[in-house]
Amino acid sequence: MPIKINYFSLKHICFSLLLYAQICTVSAAAVTLNTLQKSQSIKLFTPDKVLHYIRTKRAVPRVLLFSSFDRACKTCDAANRAFYQLSKKHAAFEFVFVNTHPWRAKELETSLVYRLNNHSPITVVLYGSKILRRLATANYQYMPRYLAEVQTIIAKNRLPLYGDRLGKGKVNSLVITDKFETFLHKYLQSKDDYKALAIALNNRNGWTASQKTGYLSQQAANYQALQQCSARWRAKGNSGACKLYMMSDQYVYKQSAAQINARLAALPKLATRIDKHVLKLQQKTNHKALAYAVNKTGNWTMSIVSNQKSERRAKQAVLKSCEKQRLLKKLNMPCILYFLDDKLVRN
Repeated sequence: MPIKINYFSLKHICFSLLLYAQICTVSAAAVTLNTLQKSQSIKLFTPDKVLHYIRTKRAVPRVLLFSSFDRACKTCDAANRAFYQLSKKHAAFEFVFVNTHPWRAKELETSLVYRLNNHSPITVVLYGSKILRRLATANYQYMPRYLAEVQTIIAKNRLPLYGDRLGKGKVNSLVITDKFETFLHKYLQSKDDYKALAIALNNRNGWTASQKTGYLSQQAANYQALQQCSARWRAKGNSGACKLYMMSDQYVYKQSAAQINARLAALPKLATRIDKHVLKLQQKTNHKALAYAVNKTGNWTMSIVSNQKSERRAKQAVLKSCEKQRLLKKLNMPCILYFLDDKLVRN
């Protein structure tokens, strides 16, 4: 049986679909400057005004979108729409739209380290003057995760790790990237004390880092982290050496050697793999000692002596024995005196 086509109905359906598509297109592009001005959850600034706002202390994290409505910006429209939708779902954050067309604030451009312009959108998440996350595209699928991570940073008191980026014009040279955040998270999650993290930076925000965990002393962890980091840094053709970034769970990157040594002396003494041997040594008579050595991978050896005629003889004998063991096992760090008579030394 032949199918009858109602051309009027077909024409009506086509017209309806076309109208629906046009409505959807208009709706998708409906975030205008007027839309943002009417929003209760978004503040609007120009580049020359926003720096003062950023430097004003706020008790909540802020999401800043540097974008425009200029047609020369191919991705700004998508970023503007995604930013507007995000602002309606995350009341714990302040949302700020900075219209970068025309662009004037060169001070802000310098302070933010990477270039901002009116041809591509940039989103940054700040707490105070600290930049905790940034997004250099219109791809907002990452933003919910970024906002959750920022809340974790604040809740776990990890803000000191990020330095002040926009405080009084001073810029911390370390820009926290996703790669470094993953590296840092691994370190912070490690329960294997003693541990240390060292890092080196260049003027282009390139970085090299090394973390060491599970060492028998904080000094050993510090030494090995610095040694490996510096070797990697120089292998990349850079000059200079690495600095300690974290010692145990303490941020020490901007501290002097004297300040680090003071913190080192104040660190609590932790139980280590070697302490069970100390318990056995304590049962020995006369003068006794224990020394150990580790290498950069955490492998270690130790020596014990007892029944020595003096404390000095015990120290000399144990270090001599330990050095012999160290050389046999090809460990690259000198032996450290750990226990002497009835005292923990850990020097």
